[in-house]
Amino acid sequence: MGLLGSIIGKSKVKAANKKRLAARETEDALLASRLLSESMLGYEAVESGSSAFKDALYGWGAALLHQARLKEGAEAKSFYEEAGKKFSFCLVAKSDYLAAALDWGVALMELAPLQAEGERKATYALAKDKFSIADNIQQGVASYNFACLHAVNKNYDACKASLELARDYRNLPDEAEILKDADMQDVIGLPWFAEFIESAKVLPLRERTRKDSDDDSEGSSDDTTYSEVVTRKEKTKVNYTK
Repeated sequence: MGLLGSIIGKSKVKAANKKRLAARETEDALLASRLLSESMLGYEAVESGSSAFKDALYGWGAALLHQARLKEGAEAKSFYEEAGKKFSFCLVAKSDYLAAALDWGVALMELAPLQAEGERKATYALAKDKFSIADNIQQGVASYNFACLHAVNKNYDACKASLELARDYRNLPDEAEILKDADMQDVIGLPWFAEFIESAKVLPLRERTRKDSDDDSEGSSDDTTYSEVVTRKEKTKVNYTK
């Protein structure tokens, strides 16, 4: 595809990104769902030969991931599974696409509790694989994600070690987000947890959990682009009462 086609593709991704990010900011569930659906149509319109195609795949997966958080039960599962497929295609297009690897792992972590108990072990193992891919691309970036994975598997020593790595790499969410993280609920009451939180307060948190500006396509010019949910998994669903 020529230069013009690539420019058009990037423009479509940029427009779709704006709708997806607007959906993230609103507390109106219906509006968020509509914006996400519209963004997905924009990503779908990007031709496979465009240099922006990998970014369209990532954005499409991210939109599906956020859409899943607005749903319940089987419908949510379906969106999580579709998000994983888009992230997998993105990694085929660009094997070191950090955001896709991270968000695929996050989607799997959020999918697992919705599955039958017999399915969860394999899903968590797959999430571990995706976080390992991310960590190989950018060392330490998935440390908190690993801590969550160890927590749900009740491997608390490994969870502590990963939390310490996340602290040292400045990849921790803030304290409030950790305390409300569903994956961490079995950990926050352990004897060492309060001391760990105090140790983390001494160090500044990483401020960047997504690109400072989403005017450009994710990953189009920055091979180390962070996921929108690097450590902040943003599991809280939209408030339907507002």
